[in-house]
Formats: sequence, C-alpha cells, structure tokens
Amino acid sequence: MERFDTLLEATEFAATLCKNWTFATSNDRYDVKGLMVLAETSDSENPIDEDCFYVVSPAGAIGLCEDGEDIDWLFLTGSSTDEDLPITLQTAWQIKFCSKCGNGVILGARFCGACGAKLN
Repeated sequence: MERFDTLLEATEFAATLCKNWTFATSNDRYDVKGLMVLAETSDSENPIDEDCFYVVSPAGAIGLCEDGEDIDWLFLTGSSTDEDLPITLQTAWQIKFCSKCGNGVILGARFCGACGAKLN
C-alpha cells in the first residue's frame, strides 16, 4: 500500500488505479475531478496531523491512518467490495545482519557500519 501526506497526493495516485469512488459512510459518489476538488479543499481547510497519513489500496481505495496502525477507509472503489481492505496497516520489516560480526545493518547498505565487512 502506498502512503501519502495529503489527500490530494493520495487522490492523484488513486486516479491512476480507478476513476470512481463512493464515500465510505454515505452514498456520495465522486469522479476523478470531483474527488480532486474535494481533496484540495480538505487539505487546505482541514489538514491532517503530522503523524497521520493517507494510504491507497492496490485497487485505488483511499484511507486515513491516524495512529500508524488502524486504517479508516474514506473512499471506496467499485471493486472495493471485492478487495479485502485491511483495517490495520501491515508493514513488512526487513532486517539484515552482517555475516561477519552479526550486527544489524541498514537495508541497502554495501558495507557493515560496525566492522566494515562487505555485505552480500
């Protein structure tokens, strides 16, 4: 799932995946243009807190994650009923260790920060 700091950024990305949404708690329907206008207005009049972010599902549904875990789905796609939308954010942690000294290393690093050994 992709993360975004503003509803407009999330909407722009979601628009590459689908073209119509329904508000999750009502029957209000939005096309790309309508949701873009709503997103821009929402971002300027009611911005989210620093520790909050928006997520976009693979089908284009847009949700708000306020605590880094729970997702409140705001805009659903026509295929959202078929999509299994998670209610919590699942992050895949990738931990890598140096084969020489065993210390944890930064993902993507070429050398161990502790012993200097070349990483595979």
